[in-house]
Amino acid sequence: MPRRALVIDDDDEIRTLAAHLLSQRDYQVDAVGGLDELARGPERMAVDLILLDFALGEFDGFDVLQYLQDLRLDASIVLLSACADDIADRVIQAGRKKGLGMLGFLPKRRLLTGLDQLLEPLASRPRQLAIEDLVRALSRNEFFLVYQPKFDLRRERVTGAEALLRWQTRDHGTIAPDLFIPLAERHDFIVELTWRVLTLAFEQLARWHANGWALNLAVNIPSAWIRSAGVLASFDLLAKSRGAPLRHLTLEVTESTGIECLSYAAHILRGLRERGCRLSLDDFGTGYSSMTQLHRLAFDELKLDRSFVSRADQDPVAEAITLSILDLGHRLHMKVVAEGIETQTQYQLLRHAGCDIAQGYWLGRPMPGSKFEAWYRSSSVLAALG
Repeated sequence: MPRRALVIDDDDEIRTLAAHLLSQRDYQVDAVGGLDELARGPERMAVDLILLDFALGEFDGFDVLQYLQDLRLDASIVLLSACADDIADRVIQAGRKKGLGMLGFLPKRRLLTGLDQLLEPLASRPRQLAIEDLVRALSRNEFFLVYQPKFDLRRERVTGAEALLRWQTRDHGTIAPDLFIPLAERHDFIVELTWRVLTLAFEQLARWHANGWALNLAVNIPSAWIRSAGVLASFDLLAKSRGAPLRHLTLEVTESTGIECLSYAAHILRGLRERGCRLSLDDFGTGYSSMTQLHRLAFDELKLDRSFVSRADQDPVAEAITLSILDLGHRLHMKVVAEGIETQTQYQLLRHAGCDIAQGYWLGRPMPGSKFEAWYRSSSVLAALG
């Protein structure tokens, strides 16, 4: 599978030279002149490597970095610019704080002589994943779930968990979902992965039920799964075979993925709700059709996106959005879940604001099933959280 690169530079000569050099190094190269072209074609940013100029006319490198973070794309980034070293350092540090893969700074005058050295760390990385790897992993049962605790802030107790998919390979250790979920989506394999997640989730729910634990388990379901053929009949067969108590299952519909046909989605979601499942609108506030989906689809809860929650204690705008969504959810008689709580200040802010359920690294990290069960047995709930 060829590696893909994107050159973002408003200098025609530099753009052409960089594209030529990368092509010689076996990259499949695309090139754009600025943020306006990327805004019209965000799919062009799904690459392995980005060479990014800092000065892009009306925009700059910070704008592109923010766009990369918003799209949640994983790429190695080289700052290719004529800017001063101190500005380059600021851009590199800003990118790393956003969780982006900043390789370093390459001055334009050193493009011919310095490119190989800067790209050297990429040479030791394992080859790019292919869809055949996912198919093989599914047949080998290499996918498993981890469980992040969710807390009822009103009753001050653990109320359940969110199931998160992980991949443990035989040769390369654990592979993060950010690397394989986009691949599954591009090749229409996400439906098969979702059925695997549901199978594992049903088995976990049945074990909790056998232990006498009335814990809720949340599972993400993509729009592709909702519109797949025979989804309700297949869901019934799976649930029956695993003996899962569906009243303890929450299905999280990711708002940012988009649902093309709301009428059909409403039919499927209504059927799932009639079977006892709870429905949650995930990543609320980050997509483009929030209010339309909220109005036309029946949900039991809203899930506040971590991009607001994790900044609510530092950014007045993020705090205002967080509190507004809380108020909106409660006015619609829905539970509101906040994810991404990373500090005690964020936790206290949400608790005092009346948030119903919370999760995040400060409260509890994702754990394999056996570790979660041991933790739950010994948990003193929220007594130690203050």
